[in-house]
Amino acid sequence: MEKKWKGLFAILLSAILLIPIADQASASELQGTSSGTAVQATDATISAAAKKFRDVPSNFWAKEEIDYLVQSGIISGYKNGHFGVKDAVKREHAAIILAKALDIQNESAPNPGFRDIPTSHPAYKSIAVLTKYGVFSKAKYFNPSAKLKRSQMAKIIAESFGLEPTYIVTFKDVKRTDWFYDYVSTLGSAGIAGGSNGYFKPNSVINRTEFSVFVARALEAKFRTGVQVDIKGASYESDGRIKMTLTVYNNSQNKVFNIKGEYTLYAGNTVVADMPSPRLMQGVVINPNQQKTVTVYFARTEVKQRPALQNLTLDYEHAWSYYK
Repeated sequence: MEKKWKGLFAILLSAILLIPIADQASASELQGTSSGTAVQATDATISAAAKKFRDVPSNFWAKEEIDYLVQSGIISGYKNGHFGVKDAVKREHAAIILAKALDIQNESAPNPGFRDIPTSHPAYKSIAVLTKYGVFSKAKYFNPSAKLKRSQMAKIIAESFGLEPTYIVTFKDVKRTDWFYDYVSTLGSAGIAGGSNGYFKPNSVINRTEFSVFVARALEAKFRTGVQVDIKGASYESDGRIKMTLTVYNNSQNKVFNIKGEYTLYAGNTVVADMPSPRLMQGVVINPNQQKTVTVYFARTEVKQRPALQNLTLDYEHAWSYYK
């Protein structure tokens, strides 16, 4: 479903997410990497007002992700004014949410043949279309009321968004022999799953807050772990360069510095400009869970075509340093 992105940092040492720098004088300095695609926000995508839920205070850790999904019409709360932050996600509910997130809920699909999913079931269409795309495997029973485990979540998120591992990310409680190993590693390398103190907790039931965060991260790279960006706009300069305004997010628990970015800018499906190598953001330091507005320029030689700078999309790769 997403644009495929194979990049320089995706193969860094091919084995680890966080890489110690070899210099003994700076043994505590580590490096992180990330990659993604940012789509320029339009008035239509940001116009809806955030709905207030009684159990989602303004400082709630997942408020932005929940607001984003609610504004997008992907998820909603209960009639009593609660979101249900700790409520378990059932398989039938996960299907409805994912189908809406992918905007395929109204597509036609053959009957998947689950004995416990009649055509009258509220989630029938969502389950059928997701099964058509291979998100759910065919079986005798779907078990719609069963609570979704984090391992199962990893599979359906990875399959729904066509995600593939770009490098190996390991968790202490996920073995190579586990059926969900590749899916969990995929979410880890994409910055969608960060784990907790090195643990993924694959057998734990996922709640509505956690599932919302995973779906929001799959849809919007700015929510993913590590250093991510939003593209705010771009303009042509008189000297032939392109000036690009970005919001850079540090979605980590550490102050980041020496941030290097490598970017490809699109207007619609047209490649507008492309950086051949990473470029340092001079003097940019961002505190944990903070953001900064940064100006980045494409050199005249990096500009490929000069269409109108609208409907912008940005493929990006980042590398950065931090102290642990």
